[in-house]
Amino acid sequence: MIKLRPWKESKNEFEVDVIVNSAQGRTLRRRVKAPVTGKSNAERWAKSLEQELLAQLLAPEPEPEKPPAPTFEEFATIFLDLCKADRLGVNTLMNYDVHLRHYLVPVLARRRLDQIKPSDITAIKSSLSDKSHNTMCEVLKTLRRVFNRAVMAKLIERTPVDFDIPRRNHKLPVAYDEREQALVLAAAQTLGPMYVALVVLGFDGGLRRGEILGLQWSDLDFKRMMLAVRHNIVRGKLDVPKGRTEDEVGITRRLADALTALPRTGPFVFDNAGSHYKDHNIKAWLSTILRYAGLPWQGTHILRKTCGTRIADNGGGVSAVASHLRHKSLQTASRYIDRRGGTSRALKALES
Repeated sequence: MIKLRPWKESKNEFEVDVIVNSAQGRTLRRRVKAPVTGKSNAERWAKSLEQELLAQLLAPEPEPEKPPAPTFEEFATIFLDLCKADRLGVNTLMNYDVHLRHYLVPVLARRRLDQIKPSDITAIKSSLSDKSHNTMCEVLKTLRRVFNRAVMAKLIERTPVDFDIPRRNHKLPVAYDEREQALVLAAAQTLGPMYVALVVLGFDGGLRRGEILGLQWSDLDFKRMMLAVRHNIVRGKLDVPKGRTEDEVGITRRLADALTALPRTGPFVFDNAGSHYKDHNIKAWLSTILRYAGLPWQGTHILRKTCGTRIADNGGGVSAVASHLRHKSLQTASRYIDRRGGTSRALKALES
């Protein structure tokens, strides 16, 4: 829209008022004295001004300048807060915190996220030279998750540097054979019902130590002979099971007898004045059992590995191991199978 008005009562000079609107609701207006004399000349000049304003109005708005990417140290704190908001497990959060504080921030602290280079990855690996191979793998996995989270938060457009993460080294599984199982169970029976329940929850239930400590009476259904894994004690705190999902496993008759022999003094099967015990307690209990059995200490996870080995050696197969031990991957479940039994079956087949 164009309007002309005489400039200060002059007959040959005019004020031009030009207004243009866009379909998006934007408006530009210019109200100035025409630099030419005469009404016709002023109208022509106003039309050219209108076209200029229209071109400005239709031109795309310049994108605001993005702030620079945060330094690695700044984003490390943001990353942990995001992980907490995502409700990651206690163990996962603790590992991320350790990897960041001890291995990643000391090397990358002042480097901006989008300026990290291959030489920085080399520096991280060099700083881990006195650590195990698996520690290096896990630290690099944490670094990749940090980059991925920064991309999701749109703080950087892409991962600033490509790097390979080596595969973890997996040790051969260690499990008790039939003679050792008998020794462990006999020692537990000598010590009392609590020790028997501890051993059988590992041998038959395949529970992890945190799941044993977190087991509650409400998780047991003796009519259906099923056990729900809903709780996990991680670093002394009550958490959800590994994988963040609840699962059920069957209860053997031996396990049912061991559990019903325990007194119900609180909500937890292994009750500590209405609360749960902690990791160091179950380690002490198993250490006492092994001392009575005359066997060396090989960790608490050997109870769960023995469960997987028993299933496989009695014809259950990898899928049965994965189902009972609640593994999402058959490859992971296969690591719990006693290779001795598999080798024996292979040799028997070859000799026949």
